[in-house]
Amino acid sequence: MTSARLALSTLVAGLLLSCGTGLHAELATWTNLDGATMRAEFLGRKGDYVSFRQEDGSRYLYPYANLSAEDRVRVDALTRPASEIAAETEAGSVTAASASASPSPAASAPAGKLAANLSGKLVAVKGKSLASVPGNQLDGARYIAVYYSAHWCPPCRGFTPELVKAYKQIKAKHPEFEIVFVSGDRTEDAMQGYMTEYNMEWPAVRFKDRRSLRALGRPSHERGIPNLVFMDADGKDLSTSYTADGQYRGPRAVLADIKKHFRM
Repeated sequence: MTSARLALSTLVAGLLLSCGTGLHAELATWTNLDGATMRAEFLGRKGDYVSFRQEDGSRYLYPYANLSAEDRVRVDALTRPASEIAAETEAGSVTAASASASPSPAASAPAGKLAANLSGKLVAVKGKSLASVPGNQLDGARYIAVYYSAHWCPPCRGFTPELVKAYKQIKAKHPEFEIVFVSGDRTEDAMQGYMTEYNMEWPAVRFKDRRSLRALGRPSHERGIPNLVFMDADGKDLSTSYTADGQYRGPRAVLADIKKHFRM
């Protein structure tokens, strides 16, 4: 057995002994491709996403492709039978190259047109501030709901808690779904406060970019808020808050369509 294969065998064995195949791991440190770390408990993998439980007890879905190569090996070890891994390692089919290889084609599939246009222009709440998210944050997102809203808008504040609750329920079962917030707030601080106050777990278009993205432009009769638009990853409308003749249906009608789409 080569030294590389021996090292991988030792790593896999250690993971299986410390975590137990098919069992949840204890809190551990996980690292992404940018070198940022988080403390969380591994819960499992569903498709292109990994589910973690954070220290505060909240659950968090994270793209498998965004984890470091070493942590992708950890995830693979925790989601495959010990007998299968041991057999492959002994046979030499698991090599050091596979440990550092790129994610599977499904995990690294190119983003749709809408997702690609948003790449590098998204932020998310981190603590009490907004931080840029990786450019491939929307990779794997097959359906995107764009939420036009603002804190100064009372109907928006009335609907946002419903959307937050629904998002958690849908996202837990369908990681291919994402929401992107487009703020109509007057300042970046107001946008940040709105996202923080209502615990928006989805990303938002960076404040300075929110009016310049043609991909997010809506017809002139769709200027009111709250406005929720359900689209596929290429930006094709699947459900909108306005009818074709400009009648306002509202975001709750779109949310109902989203739930129906995902059979929730």
